[in-house]
Amino acid sequence: MLSFSKGNDKLDKQTLIFNLPAGTTCPGASQCLSMVRIDSNGKRKIWDGPQTEFRCFAASSEVQYTKVYEARQRNLQAIREALKEGNCADLINKELQKNLTKSITKVRIHESGDFFTAEYLLAWLLVARHNPTIKFYCYSKNLPLFVGLNLPDNFYFTASYGGKFDYLIDEGVFPRYSKVFMTEAHAKAAGFKVDVKDRSCFEDGPFALLVHGTQPKGSEWGKASRANRKIQKVTVREAVTA
Repeated sequence: MLSFSKGNDKLDKQTLIFNLPAGTTCPGASQCLSMVRIDSNGKRKIWDGPQTEFRCFAASSEVQYTKVYEARQRNLQAIREALKEGNCADLINKELQKNLTKSITKVRIHESGDFFTAEYLLAWLLVARHNPTIKFYCYSKNLPLFVGLNLPDNFYFTASYGGKFDYLIDEGVFPRYSKVFMTEAHAKAAGFKVDVKDRSCFEDGPFALLVHGTQPKGSEWGKASRANRKIQKVTVREAVTA
């Protein structure tokens, strides 16, 4: 069985969300690489990669919330078993149907985690083709998997800047991409529009995301994240009522 969630503070209730463990399923991550590790006392601790500049908010959630951590671990185990058995697309589609309601119009793949193998990505593409009335969308740093790939019309992919394969974005292979900034002012100075509701994922061109989530104590990214939290609450409220 796979776990899906429905909406959150950022995404509307018309969106189903499927997650995997942060970091451990993100082979392309670099600047945001963080993951949960279990210490000698059996406690969950955050681990940051050697090039981490800002901490993955999803990894922090797995440290804070046991149910979140366990649900993502179960999802990963089920996906890996299905990949071995060759029925990953069937598993995802079967579990997706259990969670679909008339109000669901979008599926966000990986608010946490990423496509860790080509076979896993292809499974999701098959699921999208079997559900043409639903919009499937994702961010990914594992960019080589998407080079030259024929995506279904209802599958929206955004290249995520800040990983090992940024050169593909720099070379113009992926015109729609996102980049994380400390503040809205930094984003605007770099010529990026800021998105807080995942609306730009369905449009052309680059856009900015503001850092959020728990950051290392005393870091500049942490200060920015706390300030953004207040701004984003207001912005999200305005976007919902717009």
